[in-house]
Amino acid sequence: MRDKKAFTLIELIVSISILVIVMMFSYAPYNLYQNRAKVKLATREVAQSLYEAKNMAISGVKGKNNSDDSKQEFKNKSVGVFLTSEETKDSKINFYYYDYNISDSEIVFPSKEPDAERQIQDGVTMTGFSVGERDYSSLLLFYESVTGKVKVYGFDASGSKIDITENGKNDDTVKIKFTYKKATTGFLQKEIKYYLKTNIVDYK
Repeated sequence: MRDKKAFTLIELIVSISILVIVMMFSYAPYNLYQNRAKVKLATREVAQSLYEAKNMAISGVKGKNNSDDSKQEFKNKSVGVFLTSEETKDSKINFYYYDYNISDSEIVFPSKEPDAERQIQDGVTMTGFSVGERDYSSLLLFYESVTGKVKVYGFDASGSKIDITENGKNDDTVKIKFTYKKATTGFLQKEIKYYLKTNIVDYK
């Protein structure tokens, strides 16, 4: 009787161990696909933000009326979307509003706090940007007030500005790269393409 009980207890321990192992193996693929889904959602969030920025530049940005702070009015503003691979800032979509008549020389690497900010999916970061064969640490996608025409400025690690729209006339495709927690496997990485001439963002 004592031997039978001992054998039953061992069987129970083995069964639990097998169950735990099976659960671990089934959870790993689920978790992997869940993280991949986060990367895809992040690319969609950035794509939608670019469309939103253009629409705001065309239709106006909501601002407070000085005579009555409770009311809001639309103001003509150019809208910039700043994206960077700089650590601690590489998971944020930053919106900057500019005066409609701002000159090209006044557009510099953003050093102030953004006018609006959006966080992409938890754990997902932007790792780099490229146009043609050239890579950039940061990008500013600038939408002109009223017209919505886009200009793209690239910045290197030092903050030096390059007008991609002017200097890259043969390269009208901006690539934005994403990864989940700095993963090196392609399964957890994704790249979206922004076609400047047609204003189409391919994030599928």
